[in-house]
Amino acid sequence: ALERKMEWQGQRQERLRVPMDVELIRSLFASLKFTPTDDQRKAIYEILRDMEQDRPMSRLLEGDVGSGKTLVATAVMANAIRHGGQCALMVPTEVLARQHADSIGRMLINFSHYLEAARAEGKSVPPFRQPGVALLTGSLPFSESAAIKRRLATGTIDLVIGTHALVEDTVQFTNLQLVIVDEQHRFGVNQRQKLKEKGSPHFLAMTATPIPRTLALTAFGHHDLSALLQKPNNRKPIKTKVVAPKDRAVVERFVDTEIEAGRQVFVICPLSGESASDEMQEVKNVENEAKRLRAGFPNRRIAELHGKMHPKHKEDIMREFKERRHDILVSTSVIEVGIDVPNATIILIEGSERFGLAQLHQFRGRVGRGEHPSHCFLFTTQPEQARSPRLKAMETHDSGFQLAEIDLRLRGPGELFGLRQS
Repeated sequence: ALERKMEWQGQRQERLRVPMDVELIRSLFASLKFTPTDDQRKAIYEILRDMEQDRPMSRLLEGDVGSGKTLVATAVMANAIRHGGQCALMVPTEVLARQHADSIGRMLINFSHYLEAARAEGKSVPPFRQPGVALLTGSLPFSESAAIKRRLATGTIDLVIGTHALVEDTVQFTNLQLVIVDEQHRFGVNQRQKLKEKGSPHFLAMTATPIPRTLALTAFGHHDLSALLQKPNNRKPIKTKVVAPKDRAVVERFVDTEIEAGRQVFVICPLSGESASDEMQEVKNVENEAKRLRAGFPNRRIAELHGKMHPKHKEDIMREFKERRHDILVSTSVIEVGIDVPNATIILIEGSERFGLAQLHQFRGRVGRGEHPSHCFLFTTQPEQARSPRLKAMETHDSGFQLAEIDLRLRGPGELFGLRQS
């Protein structure tokens, strides 16, 4: 892995040097409504120090669910854009791409307004204009995506946020200096490599819970490592319980009282619809589970969400859930990353034995974002699965770092150099 990293970093190019603008970062922090943690400041410094070199950075930013990786990404992208570079941020789902485009775009707009106001008062501020930000996903109409690709090739877009649509051959850049891949374990090895090859830029991978392969690569030196161990003060611990089939009724009574108190609930299923496979007949799917819940909770508003839906439909459902127009959202793993609904306090995960620890921890991170106590219930398909040491680890550990180590111990590291990921 060290040899592979040296080969990647052997491509020395003067154009890769991006000076660290300390005043720019200070001004960005001053424009925020909150104070960054010490870990965020340290990670930003480590990344910007790497980017001052004439060889491509290869760094992994580990931060648990809710530790503030987005701010770190925004700060280092602002520094690259201020020096004339282009940035690409690749995320696994369209819902998350739109959410990032909205939140990062808003942060950069607020920052440029803050600088304009300071400049108008005669203060000395770093030169930074409002950047051109674009969203590129597979569902965009051809004319829109073609226009974005033209603007990327001519350099009028500074930051593009998108899904795997970013790795297409037709996507070309004028001066790509920084590539960030969020939740990098959700992409194939080849997909990540294709994006890295578009101009040999600096490369930053981000993950909330590293799968064992990433952990092993880090241990063997494939990436330098930055970690966000501190969580913002507003994050509350989430009570987690593995539930055997016989205890379902008790949990569902508790869920109903929480809804009565004004809270909302996520229900996660492994499948979106009926499966033809015999062994999958017992596995819960979104359509049947939503039907069962409508019968069991006749007075509750229940919505469905899965990957086969049109992106616009998915967005509408998520927005309505956030606006409290639904009490229960029954979904597949499309809500695994980045969904922020502070009023949701319960997440029920059906067939939890079918998910990896990294995914379960990500699901759990969808709750605990507001002021009320939150709960995560892991339902198993068979009674004996409720005794699984892997699932029990979720009851006692709320740190993604500890869970990743347990996963590594239970499942092994996968292939270091091949395409298989355990």
